[in-house]
Amino acid sequence: YAMSEEGNYVLVKTQDDERRSKNRWSYLDGWDMKTIKIKVDLKKGTFYKKKSSYFSIRNFKVIGLAHDILDDVSKGKPVTANPGSSDPASLVDATSSISWNGNSENSWFEIDLKNICALDDIELLWADGARPEKVEVTYKVGTGLETQASTVDPFDKVPLEMDCGTTMRVEMSGGSQILKGVKVCGAAYSTKDILKMKVDLAFKKSDQNARSDLKDIIDKMEYED
Repeated sequence: YAMSEEGNYVLVKTQDDERRSKNRWSYLDGWDMKTIKIKVDLKKGTFYKKKSSYFSIRNFKVIGLAHDILDDVSKGKPVTANPGSSDPASLVDATSSISWNGNSENSWFEIDLKNICALDDIELLWADGARPEKVEVTYKVGTGLETQASTVDPFDKVPLEMDCGTTMRVEMSGGSQILKGVKVCGAAYSTKDILKMKVDLAFKKSDQNARSDLKDIIDKMEYED
């Protein structure tokens, strides 16, 4: 049984799904649901007199990928904006004490996220009574093609479907373009994180020791993003 993020147990595997190896290991393939706990029900065991028990498990391993930890991936990151606008750094300083003003009929700002990020959404905190007539949100990885997100008035929160990006750009036109702040919610990955994910995928059904050894080598690599 696997417990979902909502706290409910769901039956995901049974003995019928078991695979056995020559070294007497039992394997169960994984599942896609995000899981916070695992429960195993053991039934109809054979009594072992030497150990005075019905079940004897020498080793139990759960192998998977850690959940994405969603956070503000834009906080304190470099921001550029259209000429004539006020200080763009105020957009991502995590306070609403200083507002950013586009000071133009058409204004924009761009945030360098400094990592490859899985993007959940972008929140736009508008000053009181301020709203533009149109907002366009785009993002991209490196120098790749831009992806445009779907925006709906009043433009407070734009969903990004956990798509990947290293740069976030917001363009506005018409109305009042004054923001107290911006928050890009997502999960940031370093190059080492991505390499370890690739190892997990490549060795999904292969030697677990090889996978562990490769990930240890990656951790010891001297590398800066």
